[in-house]
Amino acid sequence: MSLSRVAIIADDRLQQHLLNDTLVRLGFQVVFNLQPDRIGDLQLHTVETDVWLVDIYEDGDSLDWLEHLLDGHVPVLIGMERAPQKSCPTFLRWEKRLLCKLRELTHAPALGASADDILMDRAPAKDINNINSALPAIPLPDVLARTDVQEPLQIWVLGASLGGPEAVKQFLDALPSGLPIAFVYAQHIDPRFEHALCSAVGRHGQYNVRNFENGLQLQIGDVLVAPIEDEFQVLASGVCQTLGKAWPGPYGPSIDQVLINLHAHYQHRFNCILFSGMGSDGSEAILGLSDCENIWVQTPENCASGSMPESAIGTGRVTFIGTPYQLALQLVQSVKQHWVETHDTSRNNHSGKEHPSRLPTGSTQR
Repeated sequence: MSLSRVAIIADDRLQQHLLNDTLVRLGFQVVFNLQPDRIGDLQLHTVETDVWLVDIYEDGDSLDWLEHLLDGHVPVLIGMERAPQKSCPTFLRWEKRLLCKLRELTHAPALGASADDILMDRAPAKDINNINSALPAIPLPDVLARTDVQEPLQIWVLGASLGGPEAVKQFLDALPSGLPIAFVYAQHIDPRFEHALCSAVGRHGQYNVRNFENGLQLQIGDVLVAPIEDEFQVLASGVCQTLGKAWPGPYGPSIDQVLINLHAHYQHRFNCILFSGMGSDGSEAILGLSDCENIWVQTPENCASGSMPESAIGTGRVTFIGTPYQLALQLVQSVKQHWVETHDTSRNNHSGKEHPSRLPTGSTQR
């Protein structure tokens, strides 16, 4: 069995050595190990690797190279806490977390895994980053091109963890411009990468991906990146405001709390999609969203890590499951249907409310 390949970019030489030694001992092949200030004109896309492991604490002059990695076709693991010394009591726990995350991203156990793990069913690696290639562009429906609304018709929360930046970028890139909606993007990530995440996910896109600022109001076409460290809410006036405290739970932002806080304000305009990620963040909150019809998830088999979507599916509240492209296509149909039902009186003479049409290639659950 060939070794899974890992490329390292770390700004500390000690971390480079610790990461290299740990990965080799766990059965991975380290194919690249460099400090960011030495990247220069290197063509990172030519590095043949199964995953990039990024560990930086200083932003430096430019993070263009990180934007290119997140925009590429290889999963990127960022936001891992720094490796402790091998003599530290927390080293084995850190090592286990690293191994679990790399297994999720490479879809194969390293040779250093236990016998029981190696015998587990192994799916072939999924090319989650090329999902939108060769797929037709999604057009903006004519009825939406003629809208003159001044505020977002719908608000969509996009929740993600491990593997999320790639999936969310695919989703946003597939959407046509001009949809009368806005997004709030809640991504588990190290605070050091908050601004890089914004520029990388929004690169070449049709939507305005922006970092959080106190006092802003969501406008049509906005993708607001939820602050990593400070919990926020939307006031009655529609203004976004931090609460002066950290998010509850072990990760920031808490996807559960983002869903709760935004649903409290937007209510009937509120919708959510959970993308790739480890853990179950978001599942507890959606159990309480009794009046929300659009609770969607990325297909677990299509995720770098399917734990978060699988946990949400287990609640029985998920109404659509699809790849990033299918989610984008379904969203366009949903917005169109909502507009027709609420604004087109010639077609809105029924008393019942139709559910948005379903993708034949996606799946639904009630």
